[in-house]
Amino acid sequence: MQEPERPFRVDRDRPAMYNGAEDEDKAVGFSMERKWTELGSVKNEMVKRVSLMKTPVGSRKTGCFLVEGVRSIDELLKAPDFKIEAVFAEETLVQENPGYIRSLGESLPPEVRTYRVSREVFARLSDTQTPQGILASVQRRNFSVRDLEKGTGPALLCILENLQDPGNAGTILRTADSAGADGLICTRGTVDFYSPKVVRSAMGSLLHLPAARVSSLSETAAELKSRGIRLAAADLYGDRYHYEEDFTGPTAFLIGNEGSGLSQEALALADVRVKIPMLGRAESLNAGVAAGVLLYEAVRQRSRKQ
Repeated sequence: MQEPERPFRVDRDRPAMYNGAEDEDKAVGFSMERKWTELGSVKNEMVKRVSLMKTPVGSRKTGCFLVEGVRSIDELLKAPDFKIEAVFAEETLVQENPGYIRSLGESLPPEVRTYRVSREVFARLSDTQTPQGILASVQRRNFSVRDLEKGTGPALLCILENLQDPGNAGTILRTADSAGADGLICTRGTVDFYSPKVVRSAMGSLLHLPAARVSSLSETAAELKSRGIRLAAADLYGDRYHYEEDFTGPTAFLIGNEGSGLSQEALALADVRVKIPMLGRAESLNAGVAAGVLLYEAVRQRSRKQ
């Protein structure tokens, strides 16, 4: 889902510092604190490298992912756990919004490289149909299951098994973030959370909520259970309705593939299988919707217990 246009805004809390030009091309200054280096050719090595980040394979190879759009860049500036590699501003944005560009430059750490690029170059870098003219390359983070511990209140997690749709993954990220969850756990077969479509669909929540990728679901389940976390599987043929189960304690919801649901292995690992009432003629719910129903049932129960 394409993020909507909105007035340009940046976080002004960061100190203004100098960043010298690090490219052989011409450096263009908008303030004493920041230089924006011009990139006018799609053959530039930096352009080629950043273009790779638009695919999961390229993102893993470079160790970076793309954050695009004014709102997402704004959220990125408020996410100290993520290291920004470079920022790219399309020349039209630079010309029409010099105040935004100046403020953005002042908000960035000094080591971040900043580039002013042509429309042709930005089109090569961007992964959206209607780009807003600003994007950043950001270093990926490899979270472990232990990183998901907040230490405040009972744990609330989502485990995604073989979830393929980027829109669903982004929706679940955003919903889990809104529900105050501790994080997400993904099996190897799940879509890469650093792919541009997931990042856009999550609308900044990827920067707020850790997502750990695991190779063994059974080992992960054993680790969670050893910490007192119950596994509740979303199952069309579950034993109980979701509102009949107690989610006030530490809970991890298992959400399966859009077409086939959870595997037999995942279902066997669950402490309880819960179903959501299906009162109409639809066979099942979208995975993102099902996750939202379960997460907010836990929120409802916990808020009533307080």
